[in-house]
Amino acid sequence: MAFKSGYLEIPLTGALLFAGGEIAAVANPEGAPLIIEDVKLIVDTPSTGACNLSAGLAADAVTSDTDLINALAINGAITGKAYHGMTALAAKGEAQVWGLTQYLTVTGSASSVGFVGRLMVKYTRT
Repeated sequence: MAFKSGYLEIPLTGALLFAGGEIAAVANPEGAPLIIEDVKLIVDTPSTGACNLSAGLAADAVTSDTDLINALAINGAITGKAYHGMTALAAKGEAQVWGLTQYLTVTGSASSVGFVGRLMVKYTRT
């Protein structure tokens, strides 16, 4: 028997630019394919302007993806709330697999200045 599950907390900080991975870009931390079981976004401080956040698995650290969170508003009265991700699971009935060379990227649709949050990722190592 082996312990094969894990949990990752990714700190998120807003950025003026909104190219892929500007809020966060994290390489696979385990060196093995990871089945993403759950994703939660915790908002500590909202962005100062209107911005939507997307997160997903991409081939590199500068590419956007929406398979985990798709265009969630991160401004307004949302401080202290947690939002469930897993766009792909809801849409396709399948979990995402974080490949060995992939990055989990978090990107804003516009300037996300002022935003502070955390992305909680639960996974199983294959």
